[in-house]
Amino acid sequence: MAKTLLTNRLKPLRGIFKRRRNAGFTLTELLVSMIIGALMTVMLLSLVVDLTKTNQEDAARSQVQLDMQAALDYVAQDLREAVFVYNGECLAGNGIPTATDFDKQCPGIVNYIPEEMNRDGRTSVLAFWRAEPLPKKIRDICGKNATNLTNLVEAQVVPCISGATYSLVVYAIDTTNVSNLWKGNARLVRYKLSQFPDDPADEQDQNQGYVNPLRSADLTFQQWPLQLSKGEVSDRQNTEAYKPGKPNNQPFVLVDFVDDRGAVVEDKDGKPVPVTPSCEEFGTDPPSQANALSPKNTKVRGFYACVRNGGLGSANQEGANQDVLLTLVGNVTGQSGFAKEYDNKNRLSPLQTRVLVRGAVRKS
Repeated sequence: MAKTLLTNRLKPLRGIFKRRRNAGFTLTELLVSMIIGALMTVMLLSLVVDLTKTNQEDAARSQVQLDMQAALDYVAQDLREAVFVYNGECLAGNGIPTATDFDKQCPGIVNYIPEEMNRDGRTSVLAFWRAEPLPKKIRDICGKNATNLTNLVEAQVVPCISGATYSLVVYAIDTTNVSNLWKGNARLVRYKLSQFPDDPADEQDQNQGYVNPLRSADLTFQQWPLQLSKGEVSDRQNTEAYKPGKPNNQPFVLVDFVDDRGAVVEDKDGKPVPVTPSCEEFGTDPPSQANALSPKNTKVRGFYACVRNGGLGSANQEGANQDVLLTLVGNVTGQSGFAKEYDNKNRLSPLQTRVLVRGAVRKS
């Protein structure tokens, strides 16, 4: 009887528990759970986005820096084959040579290359001459006329005997982007003036405005393309070139994402302060140090050089080697994830290399 009484008393409690199990979570509990879940999802997604953005930025920085290193290696290898490198003074020129002061003036290489290299926003930085073998087709023509080279050597000014010709190479920084083809702030541009194009049709297929810088013993690289003869200064591009006139062949872009600002250092507050690069080890006095800097006067220092013995003082110097210090700075502005408004923070660490020129002109 006592058991029956206890069973009857527990029946209502069983109903209550059963109803509660069937009822599930309350609306408040569900809302709280959803809010907590949403917050956790947002936090996790934000973390994933931040990590992805950081990885993307690091990859972009690494890629641009690798491109800068590859470009610097290319320029250095190109420069090692040079026979003469212009310093900043003779790159831009310090006056128009006259008969009375011809050996004291550099006419400036930039004044005798295509206007395309001197347009607004493009600054020539490094110029040098290097010896290159004649194109195969020209060598074959020389071989076929080996018994009579007078016409080729004199009339066509083809250096069949040496089998090589001098080429002028100029590197410049270009901050223009006329066709919106490029994403970076600036580009490194390479220009070459050689006697023949890469695949000439014949010995008469020569580039306009080309003249051999050392065709005679009285000529120098510093005064190219001018010559002092019989008390008069003449422009050999107009008087001696097989195709007279100013060169008109075009440059090509070597690498994008070069920095387009001047050289800076950080002050005590971490703010950039403009400075002029120093070439103190490339000269014995301030003027020669200033002239060693190439280019001398420019607001853009994404690429610049210090050149030893590249001016007027070395015009007839024998047995002296030149060495060049190159500096190249990249900037990731324009890469995915790097906006223009953060340009000052996107400059990469400068890359430098020192090149000993291996050219052998007037050396014994």
